[in-house]
Amino acid sequence: MIGTEAQLAELAKEFRLVQLLGAGGRGMVFLAEQIKVRSRKVALKILRPPDDPRAYSEFLSRFEKELDSTIRIEHENVVRIYDSGGVEEGIPYIAMEFLKGESLRDAVQSRGALPAAECAEILRQAAEGLDAAHALGIIHRDLKPDNLFLTRDNKGQIKVKVVDFGIAKMRESGTQTATGAFLGTPGYASPEQASGMRSDQLDARSDVYSLGVVAYEMLTGRVPFQDTLVGCLVKHQTEPPPPFSTAAPGVSIPPQVETVVMKALAKERDQRHGTVREFAEELARAARPDRPAEPPPPEATAVYSAPVSGRVAGPRPLEVRQNPKDGLNYVWIPPGTFMMGCSPGDNEGNNAEKPAHQVTISKGFWLGQTPVTVGAYKRFATTTRREMPYAPDFNKEWRNDKMPIVNVSWSDAQGCCRWMGGRMPTEAEWEYAARGGCTKKLYGPLDEIAWHRGNSGEQTREVGQKRANNFGLYDMLGNVWEWVYDWYGENFYYRSPSQDPRGPTRGESRVLRGGSWFNNPSNVRVSYRFRWPYPSNRGGSNGFRCAGEVF
Repeated sequence: MIGTEAQLAELAKEFRLVQLLGAGGRGMVFLAEQIKVRSRKVALKILRPPDDPRAYSEFLSRFEKELDSTIRIEHENVVRIYDSGGVEEGIPYIAMEFLKGESLRDAVQSRGALPAAECAEILRQAAEGLDAAHALGIIHRDLKPDNLFLTRDNKGQIKVKVVDFGIAKMRESGTQTATGAFLGTPGYASPEQASGMRSDQLDARSDVYSLGVVAYEMLTGRVPFQDTLVGCLVKHQTEPPPPFSTAAPGVSIPPQVETVVMKALAKERDQRHGTVREFAEELARAARPDRPAEPPPPEATAVYSAPVSGRVAGPRPLEVRQNPKDGLNYVWIPPGTFMMGCSPGDNEGNNAEKPAHQVTISKGFWLGQTPVTVGAYKRFATTTRREMPYAPDFNKEWRNDKMPIVNVSWSDAQGCCRWMGGRMPTEAEWEYAARGGCTKKLYGPLDEIAWHRGNSGEQTREVGQKRANNFGLYDMLGNVWEWVYDWYGENFYYRSPSQDPRGPTRGESRVLRGGSWFNNPSNVRVSYRFRWPYPSNRGGSNGFRCAGEVF
């Protein structure tokens, strides 16, 4: 129980407790009557102060400061706070309007995935309330289905109320922040929160991400990442959310709706919607059944460099040359024919890898002997005056030039390869090169050829440390996912050309190959295809290598 008898006696002068509505580690919520206001029914939340005396004064200071701000939010989609107090008595409380209905959590648990149009309406109302708070500089920081309450207005129409505004922030103390304690709900945390970014550095785009997780759960019936606390926080920073077809294989969700949600879930906040209102409006347009089809994305074109004077035409198979522009070695991959797709005897192959089919690569090409390194990418960024991507914790400030570059989007990779005088490999070229003449799912014993979740120490490793394949290529499996040129088509293999295929002519997702330091061995196979739903998103395990005709 919270509070001593004397403290509860003081509280009883203001409120008559009617019924316990809920309890948890942070406090208790009662249905109560506010005695001095004609016995008005309220939801009375009694907070549990921290046990650590050193954090208590900071807790109370933030409690008062945040409530001063939160009470100023006057919006029909935000729960109204009537009163607060109890600080001096040592039993801080918040008296809010009492709502009849259910939380969005209860709705999803009882009904499962919700229709796209209903999700869009719930999101619209939640965004309206959040937008009003953001205008006052207040960020929620703990958005989740538990904090979105569904009630009904006088006409029986659904009314969304955002609750628990600012509570996550007010609970922070200097001690907790200094020790890096995570505050919030791991399954819904933005990458910034997950990385331990200070509260005063967070902005509205953190709420955009968390609201994106809520939208994902409404549409599929599950959150993108289910893991331990630490596991969730790492995945929010490094792993792309599973596509809707994986999360909810039996649910029909318009692809344009998925595109909007995946944009909200971008790892880099600059790549998300700028405001929750913008997110909600875009989702509403995508969820309309009469929405016209979008024009196909423009097809990218590869740009090749002119031959370098003094070089001999017709390189020898497996010849290695250094590209003076990026300082990396490239291997000449000769033309040839191979079986593309699920390898014989591979029981882990999925439908996107089937059917296995014969493919001919009619022309030889140069391919990076390793993934593009941090050092090579620095040359590109410096020359083109681009900012380096966000540095991961395991390579702070990009100090290790020999590690592969990560946190790059498909467009970043394409731009870098063009600058280097080449292009991105096609998916068929990548698999042909990765196999190196091998017909099995691996071109050698896994731990000898690849860094994966079981041996990487949960970080990338310097390139070229594992055994090369028969073409002399390093890290084709593991270490980092590698972008390829193609659009993703789950059933493309059924109609794939047999010579120099380039994937579908349009799409909404690009392909990553090879698995990474963060993946289980089942994903680290030469035929495994990973669909990345929003190509402008970046990830802490995503890298690339370049190809070309002349270096």
